[in-house]
Amino acid sequence: MSSPVVPAPGDAVVLDDVSRVFRRRAAPFRAPSETRALDHVSLTVPRRSRFGIVGESGSGKTTLVRLVAALDRPTDGTVTVDGTDITALPESGLRPLRRRLQLVFQDPMGSLDPRMRIGDIVAEPLHAQGASGVDGRVREVLAEVGLDDGVLRRYPHQFSGGQRQRISIARAIAPRPSILLADEAVSALDVSSRGQVLELLDRLAATEDFTLIFVSHDLSVIRRVCDRVAVLRQGQVVETGTTAQVYADPQHPYTRELLAAVPTLDRGLAAARRRHQP
Repeated sequence: MSSPVVPAPGDAVVLDDVSRVFRRRAAPFRAPSETRALDHVSLTVPRRSRFGIVGESGSGKTTLVRLVAALDRPTDGTVTVDGTDITALPESGLRPLRRRLQLVFQDPMGSLDPRMRIGDIVAEPLHAQGASGVDGRVREVLAEVGLDDGVLRRYPHQFSGGQRQRISIARAIAPRPSILLADEAVSALDVSSRGQVLELLDRLAATEDFTLIFVSHDLSVIRRVCDRVAVLRQGQVVETGTTAQVYADPQHPYTRELLAAVPTLDRGLAAARRRHQP
């Protein structure tokens, strides 16, 4: 077992020797089984960094996100967010975390209530926190993501995938979180929209002053927006470092496989631009 990780004042998230095991009980004609989604993961995300978590499907990325967001509990180890050990906190003790941490999901249509107007969707977390000046803040964040007041009374189905993801981001940043978790936030978008949303997240991470934790299966996406990266494989962190270091000199064979197998976003954007040239 590794030495305990001591959270520093500048750390936004610390996972210390975290494991998450899913167990299935025995049943008629079915033997008991055990799946180790995370296996002794120790990871530190500095405050105000842009931290990427990359790995293929089944590597443990979503489980890790759920633990950081306190949507699940680790089987072993501790999770510390903004200096608070949230591992065993009751739901009432998690309320401050809910205010400081927001999520952007892969499918914007699935995360936006189709019965609500856009203005109400973006205002929802502000009302939940009892914030003042809600209308002004809604207009402010919509402008930040490139949408004007004309969207306020429209519904999610009236927008493209890229626009819906902008609305999701506006809702997430409206309560001024200290941590934004983006779980495969661009994988459902076309290449052009993907590049625009990544540029938006990159800019907002600076202007809104939050820690960005960006989860993706695509290292080329991570490269565009993150300054540090951790590579997950079968529930274990196999490599960490600055994004530049990992790209220039990957140390683990799995990281080299990811780099070799995934076409870069830059090439995809260039191809898209060529297709739209007259």
